[in-house]
Amino acid sequence: MSKTLTTQVQQPKNAAPSVNDKALRSMADAIFKQLQNEGCEAKDIISVSSQLLGLVSDQIKERTSPQ
Repeated sequence: MSKTLTTQVQQPKNAAPSVNDKALRSMADAIFKQLQNEGCEAKDIISVSSQLLGLVSDQIKERTSPQ
């Protein structure tokens, strides 16, 4: 039997509540299946994932940069 290790990140008290792990997994599964159904190969799905991370990174930079 294998054990699954999870890392919990503590959110600051003033942080907005995040989507729970089960919902995130469900969304990821749905997106993954949709991309596969659209004919995307593994490299395409990795590219989409990279683009999503880039968008999040840009948004974080915008929020933290002095105005």
